[in-house]
Amino acid sequence: MNSKAIFSEAWKAFRNVSATQTRAMGRVRDKIADRRRVNLDNMARPEILGGAMLGGPIHTVMDAKTFLKRLRGEVESHTAVNHPLLARVAQVPFTREDYRIFGLQHYALVGNFTTYLEYLLLSAPDSDAKQWIAKVLVDEYGEGSDGKDHAELYREYLYTCGVVPGEEYETRLHKDVTGFIAEHLRICREEPFLVGLGAVGPGHEWSIPKMFPPIVQGLRRTGYSEAEIIYFTLHMEQDEDHGAWLEEALEIYASSYENQMQIYRGAMLSLEARARFWSAVQDKIVRWRQPNNLHLRSEMRREGHDQYGELTLRQWQTKVAEAGLRATGRA
Repeated sequence: MNSKAIFSEAWKAFRNVSATQTRAMGRVRDKIADRRRVNLDNMARPEILGGAMLGGPIHTVMDAKTFLKRLRGEVESHTAVNHPLLARVAQVPFTREDYRIFGLQHYALVGNFTTYLEYLLLSAPDSDAKQWIAKVLVDEYGEGSDGKDHAELYREYLYTCGVVPGEEYETRLHKDVTGFIAEHLRICREEPFLVGLGAVGPGHEWSIPKMFPPIVQGLRRTGYSEAEIIYFTLHMEQDEDHGAWLEEALEIYASSYENQMQIYRGAMLSLEARARFWSAVQDKIVRWRQPNNLHLRSEMRREGHDQYGELTLRQWQTKVAEAGLRATGRA
């Protein structure tokens, strides 16, 4: 079996998209205020997107700067970037235990971002694209943070929340947490390069500087020191640079309608996965706070909450490694 077939089988096993999850995805789209709907089933057809979300007529090519400006507006107004959980942590007091639950789910994503970039590096079409991706990778590997990669910085944060070393690998992860990783592995391995660039560029590096400030606000209110939350504040600074570097590449490649729609598609796929991820983290926090009332909270959401099939990070790493892939995080 070739690598693509192996990944296809792994993807089916891990993502396990059920009918209820499909309905949940529809509701996420419905909640995007003042925006037209995106039909994810039609994202492979550029004429369906056709600039409708970007304010342009169908089949009309925008100049690259206009396209990127409008795309940035789409990213910054997306539900994933303005998720209710982020508003809540900024305004409602959370305890260190709440942030412990939050962090144990979030950590799985932190250790995998370099993997997405490494796969994109392999598929980059020219040396300029490779150079832009490599610049981001250097920072992710620890440049500018005393040689500590971002996963190591995040573990230090977890330990200040009361996490026992090793617990981050033995905590069950919501299926939309592992689903986020699986989706980005699929994008960066199977989709065209520009779809992957849209996912890690606008989808990540443009969105994180907007998503992390409310988290930092909440952490400071809870009493965390600046040293304890350096992972978040460092990302807010570095991702501004990363976003600018990747925008240089995007401006060069966003020269045709097809290329613009591939970049847009990658960004939207990433952000839809991110919206589901934040809802998953919120579910985990509610489950911890109100275990006796979880059934009531779940009934309020038509998809409910199903713990069946949740994997620990260690189990996830093993499953993916058995499929011949890398999605293991950095120990």
